[in-house]
Amino acid sequence: MALDKEPLQSSAAGTRFQLNDRLGDIWWSLMIRGLLALALAIAALFWPQATLSLLFRLVGLYVLLDGALNLLWAFRNGEVGAYLVPGLISLIIGAVLLFWPSMTGKLLLTIVGIWLLFQGASLLLAARQSYPGDPDRGLFMKMGIVITIIGLVLVIWPGTGMVAISWAIAIAALVIGAVLVLLALRLRQVEKRFD
Repeated sequence: MALDKEPLQSSAAGTRFQLNDRLGDIWWSLMIRGLLALALAIAALFWPQATLSLLFRLVGLYVLLDGALNLLWAFRNGEVGAYLVPGLISLIIGAVLLFWPSMTGKLLLTIVGIWLLFQGASLLLAARQSYPGDPDRGLFMKMGIVITIIGLVLVIWPGTGMVAISWAIAIAALVIGAVLVLLALRLRQVEKRFD
């Protein structure tokens, strides 16, 4: 009887190790992205009179890093399909915002709006696909709606004032950062429970 348990225990230990390794990769990646978004939100809130070029560069840097982390996650874990396209879109938009901030403000705001629409839609899709009993499902749905609305405002009315733009970006970054940090902390708890 003891011999029958050994292969099962060995298999369980191997599975636990693989899952722990994967959870560890996910939670720190989400935490870094969330903290970057929160830093962007603070910068946009406290320096709304900064030049639009600097604000676009900050947003571009965040979007570029977000895309790079998506691509890293896609290739490291073999889940290319789910993370490759969002990562590439973020890299392209981030590069445009970071390296060509001299474009007209309206065009740059439209680009940021499109990216926010994409992020909001991703949150809404993730909330819709999550377990119906998940207590955070409604929260993610609401955050996705807020980000989508902000993206729509930037796409439809890109000529709004600089302070309003700064506040809209700050709110969107704050929501994205809060969601990512919350997810990272929950995954960290799962990893600890699994140990």
